[in-house]
Amino acid sequence: MKNPATEKIIYTPPEGESIIREKLKNLEDFIHAEDGIDPLIKMAVIHYQFEAIHPFFDGNGRTGRIIILLYLQLTGLLDLPALYLSDYIIRHKNEYYANLRRVTEEKDWASWILYMLDMIEQTSSKGRHQIIEIERLMEQMSVEIQEKLPRIYSKDLIEVLFKLPYTKRSQLELAGLGNLKTVGGYLTVLEENGFLKSEQVGKEKLYLNYRLLELLQHTSRN
Repeated sequence: MKNPATEKIIYTPPEGESIIREKLKNLEDFIHAEDGIDPLIKMAVIHYQFEAIHPFFDGNGRTGRIIILLYLQLTGLLDLPALYLSDYIIRHKNEYYANLRRVTEEKDWASWILYMLDMIEQTSSKGRHQIIEIERLMEQMSVEIQEKLPRIYSKDLIEVLFKLPYTKRSQLELAGLGNLKTVGGYLTVLEENGFLKSEQVGKEKLYLNYRLLELLQHTSRN
């Protein structure tokens, strides 16, 4: 493992298939053990252990973050694995690697656990704020479309428009809102009235919920 700034090797993970398999099995047993450890503390230990094993040639960081989310869901602390942890780690990358190294070299678990807890707290708070803002925008657009375009308005339509920042005809058709011709007309009317903006991507025309996209970009920066 290299220091991302200096490219100097700061940690050499275990090698050999049998050793890695043994350590992963120990990690699996620890994850499922009913040991009474607070799940947030255990989450921090699990992430360190996985990164220390470093079982893959590439993608260990991404996999390690996925394991965090799945563990928090397993313990009931998350309904869905939907926290964007990468943003915090990228913004505090030097602290991340420094705290990993302190555990390895100095057994400084306290600094590492506090870092991980701060990551969860800040990411959760940011995600909650983002959800509240999306719900507000969804309600606002729902009222506007219902008032301006009552003939095409439905709750199902609004839900599809907010499922992703973009919509395709096929998505509306799959939602049972009509055939391709009918839902294509809906999207055209929504664009004509300023609710969507279309972009041609290859052979596919995408209809952007640009207000949702702007909100996501704004809340991601803050």
